[in-house]
Amino acid sequence: MTVTVEEILDRAVLEGYLTPAGAAEGPAHSAGFLRFGLLDGALSPFGWLDPDSSGVVRPSADALAVDLGTGGGIPGLVLATLTTCFWVLVDRGERRGSFLRWAVRRLGLGDRVEVVVADAVEVGRGTLRGKANLVTARGFAPPGPTAECGAPLLMPGGFLVVSEPPDSTRDRAGRWEDGGLRTIGLEDRGGWHTGQAGYRAMQMVTDCPDRFPRRFSRQTSDPLFRG
Repeated sequence: MTVTVEEILDRAVLEGYLTPAGAAEGPAHSAGFLRFGLLDGALSPFGWLDPDSSGVVRPSADALAVDLGTGGGIPGLVLATLTTCFWVLVDRGERRGSFLRWAVRRLGLGDRVEVVVADAVEVGRGTLRGKANLVTARGFAPPGPTAECGAPLLMPGGFLVVSEPPDSTRDRAGRWEDGGLRTIGLEDRGGWHTGQAGYRAMQMVTDCPDRFPRRFSRQTSDPLFRG
């Protein structure tokens, strides 16, 4: 018997992975990651759809999406229930990974959601490198390390979509420095705000150099940029 994603998020609260407020806002916050359809070049690389011109992207069923630091399920697990593509949920914690695998089974998503318990640097140097159409991240790390861990996973034209901290102003382009993004093959495509949360999308325009991602300790001590 399957359950609702809201029930899963409530369980994540009991397990200590989400706050009650985070769980309550989780479905809407997660859905906001898909609202990049009106940004320049968002739909053309893969033929994705925005059927009602609302800006909500509908990734195709053959797309691959990766969520970094899924934790209690936001946004990756929720997004898996809203889309038809294949999702890889990455978290370095064994206990969180076990919770996510349980949640995937209860939601009946086992045929198109995989949970990977590993460091994001290892994932970026593994078999998923250069394979993802979409990478998402919420509260994963500061801007520099988030971009450095996300970029190597993207195929040409792919998107890294991040949510901004709740205390951010609406225009936070300065957090994502153009020069640092170009170093790893990314280009800033702009941001948007749903009224509850802010988001930003970056697109893969050139190959990410083989030297990235660096060890996470190096990323934090010597970040590509300081947002």
